[in-house]
Amino acid sequence: MGFLWVVVAALSVLMGICVLALIDQYQTLELIRTSLKLEDNPSPIPIPMDDSIRPSLVGLPARLDEQPHLALLFLSVSCTTCRSIAESLRRKDLELVWIVLQQAHSEQEGRAWLEGLNMPIDRATIDVDEHVARAIGIDTVPSVVLYRSGEAFLAQTLPSFRQLQPLLNARTVPSRLPVAKEGTVRL
Repeated sequence: MGFLWVVVAALSVLMGICVLALIDQYQTLELIRTSLKLEDNPSPIPIPMDDSIRPSLVGLPARLDEQPHLALLFLSVSCTTCRSIAESLRRKDLELVWIVLQQAHSEQEGRAWLEGLNMPIDRATIDVDEHVARAIGIDTVPSVVLYRSGEAFLAQTLPSFRQLQPLLNARTVPSRLPVAKEGTVRL
C-alpha cells in the first residue's frame, strides 16, 4: 500500500512539472508573437477625413449616406480570414453592414461566393475593378471603414471577427480608440 502512495506522489509531481512546462511554453510563444508583431491587433488605415469618400461618391448606393452607422466591410474571395469573418457575420443583423467584395474575377464569381456563405447579395457590392477600394484608399483585406451619417471616422484592418464585433453597433464603438506604441489599435 505504501508503494502505491509513492507512485501516486511521483505521478503528481510529474503532472505538476508538465503543467509548469506548458505554462512556460505558452509565455514563450506570446513573447515570440509579440516580437514578430504577429499579434491579433488591427492596424489603422489612413483615410481622408472629409466628404470625398462618402459612400455615394465612391460608387456605392446613395442610401448608405443616410445611415446613422455603417460598417463598410472589405472582403476578398481568396482570403480565408475574410471567409471566417463572413461566416461569423451570418449570425448577426446585417442592416448596418455593407460588404465590398474584392478580387472576384467576375460578378458571377462574387455572387457565387456570397451565395455560398448565405450572405445577402442586396447588402454587397462586387468590386471587380476595385474602383471602390481605390477611391477610399483600401489596399488590405479584410478591413473596415466606419461611417456616421455618410462621414468616415475610422478605418482599420480586421485580423479576425473579434475586432469587427464591437464596431458593428454604434453604441459599442469606442469613442477614442486605444493606440499602442507600435501604432496599432488595441480592442
